[in-house]
Amino acid sequence: MKRKICEFLTVFLIYIIQITLGSKMEIGGIKPNLLLILPIVFGYLNGKNEGIYVGFIAGLLYDIQASSLLGFSSLVFSLAGYLSGIFYELFEQNNFFIPLIITFITDLLYETFSYVGNFMLHNRLDFLYFFERFIAPECIYTASCVIILFWPFRFLNKKFEKKERHEKRSESYVTRSPGSDS
Repeated sequence: MKRKICEFLTVFLIYIIQITLGSKMEIGGIKPNLLLILPIVFGYLNGKNEGIYVGFIAGLLYDIQASSLLGFSSLVFSLAGYLSGIFYELFEQNNFFIPLIITFITDLLYETFSYVGNFMLHNRLDFLYFFERFIAPECIYTASCVIILFWPFRFLNKKFEKKERHEKRSESYVTRSPGSDS
């Protein structure tokens, strides 16, 4: 339970950073989607369930902040966390290339579907312009942020795991009765 609360607080902190410092991180009118990185990294480090949980929370906050479709980002971010969680235990946790690739592909799909929903359906059909000007640069920028954010999130995850192991050991010590062999 403590882990879930800490994960929620981490998502909320990144949300605050994205909405307050987003304009400071802007390069050529492009901002990274920091909230998309969270479910991918947490899913990769902890499995599908963590990825889905963090993805839903991050997506909901993103929808509140920037989306006109409530629930769309939650769905995509949860799927990204699930996809990333598939690679949990398949690769060494020091390998940040898997989250980097998943972030790039997920952001590409997310932004393309957002284009279809927000622009193409309103008869703004210049997809190549939107792709070159907005979609591709944001995918590259967001994926490059994975390189920077992966290590602090990995460190935070190791702290969570260490604390959980310590709590489990202390619980098993307390629950064992004297003279039991288990």
